[in-house]
Amino acid sequence: MNLKNTRKYIWIFLLCCLPLSNILWYAAHSSGDESVSTSLVILTSFLPALTALILCKISGEGWDNLMILPNIKKAWKIYLFAVAGALVMSYLNELLMYLMFRGEVSFQAGAFTLRGLGEILGMTILGVLASVEMLGEELGWLGWLFPKLEKLYGTKAAMLLLALIRTMWHLGILIFLPHPLIGLCDLFLSNLLSQGFLVYLTKKSASLFPAAVVHAVTNLLPALVAYSDSFYQAHIVPMNGAGLASAAVVGGISYLLMRKEKMFVQGAEKRTERTVHKLWKR
Repeated sequence: MNLKNTRKYIWIFLLCCLPLSNILWYAAHSSGDESVSTSLVILTSFLPALTALILCKISGEGWDNLMILPNIKKAWKIYLFAVAGALVMSYLNELLMYLMFRGEVSFQAGAFTLRGLGEILGMTILGVLASVEMLGEELGWLGWLFPKLEKLYGTKAAMLLLALIRTMWHLGILIFLPHPLIGLCDLFLSNLLSQGFLVYLTKKSASLFPAAVVHAVTNLLPALVAYSDSFYQAHIVPMNGAGLASAAVVGGISYLLMRKEKMFVQGAEKRTERTVHKLWKR
C-alpha cells in the first residue's frame, strides 16, 4: 500500500471507529439494563478489529500481516515477560499507594495467605486464557493501525499517536467520571507510558497475543489494597500518580530493550518524525 493510500485508510479507520465507539460507550454506561450495557461494551471492544478487518478486505491488503497467530513455541519467553510486566504494573501500583497512605489504606484481608496468592495465580492463568477476547482491541490498534502509523511517522511518533488515539477512543467513558479532565490526562499518560511495553511485546513475538495477555491479566487481577471510593476521589492525583509510576517502570525497561535491539524505525514523513523526536528527547 503506497503512502497516499496508507494515510487515506488511517483516516477512514479513525472516522469510522472513534465516533461510533464513543457513542456505544456512552450508550453502555447510560443504559439502565445490565444485559444491554454488557452487550454494548463487548461490541465496542471488538469495533477496532472489525473496522480493521473490513478495511483489509476493501483495500485488498489481506489479513496475513495482522499477527493473529500466537507463536507460543517461538515466543514463550515474551509471554512470561508479558505476564511479569502485567503483575508489576498492577501490584507496584498498589504497593506505592500503600506506602504513600500507610495508616489510611490497608491490605485486603487474606491477601497474602495461600488462598489469596492462589486467587492471584488463578486470575493470572485465566487472563492468559481469556486474552483472545482482548484481540478485539489489539488487532485494530497494534495489528492494523500501529504499523501504518510507524510506516508514515516512525516508531516513536507512532507510539505517541496511538496513545492519543486510544485515549480518544475512551472519551465516552471519561465523561461519566467525577473528574473527567484528570481522568483524561491520567489515561493518556498511562497509555503513553505503557505503549513501549505493548509495542515491544508485539514486535518481539510477531504476535498480538502477548499484548492481549497484558490487557486481560491487568483487567482481572484482584486488588490487594482496600480503600473506599470517597478516599480515592479525595486523593485522586497521587493515587493515579502511583499507577503512572508503575507503568513508567515497565514501559521504560521496554523502551531501553527496544533501543538495545534497534527496533525503532524511521518513517516516510520526516518533518513530523523530527518534531516528535525533539519532544521525546525533552
